[in-house]
Amino acid sequence: MERKPESGSMPLFEGLSGNSLNETESSFDEAAYLPTTSSLEEVLSDYRASGLSLKAHPLQFIRSHLMQHGVETAAGSCSRPEGSRVVVVGIVLSRQRPATAKGVIFLTLEDETDIVNVVVPKAVWQDCDPKDRRMPVVMVKGRIQRRGNVVHLLARRLLAWSEDDANELSLVDLPRMSRDFC
Repeated sequence: MERKPESGSMPLFEGLSGNSLNETESSFDEAAYLPTTSSLEEVLSDYRASGLSLKAHPLQFIRSHLMQHGVETAAGSCSRPEGSRVVVVGIVLSRQRPATAKGVIFLTLEDETDIVNVVVPKAVWQDCDPKDRRMPVVMVKGRIQRRGNVVHLLARRLLAWSEDDANELSLVDLPRMSRDFC
């Protein structure tokens, strides 16, 4: 049974001959040129979409630059002896200010190797620019504290990691993903 078009309707394939439909289909078979994305762009895209990437960690792309400037990995800093001075750059996972801690802030940072627990005294937090406190990637300068198996980094200085610190790569698009309780 052949269906007749309703009055005022526009048939989808009206006016196309059999040949032109085949020509249209064959044009889709040609490869379209798309610019390739860098590994960093793919990882940042993953982070924007889901907050993580199975391909790599964003700090892997700047690790050689960070090492040239004396920045340690989280794993490396946690293996240092009590009282060692270290500089760590990491993505902020959480910021906490318990009411019972007298203004002390606790940060959890991650890089491609591990996490590091940072204790930020009230005076150090207040000396830090308020914009820098909320950045997704921060640099912490401080000393290692050990209590049994627990390792903390006692911050003496807290800075936002800036693009000026690594001209060759950009993490500007890294979204802020931290859980903040302060």
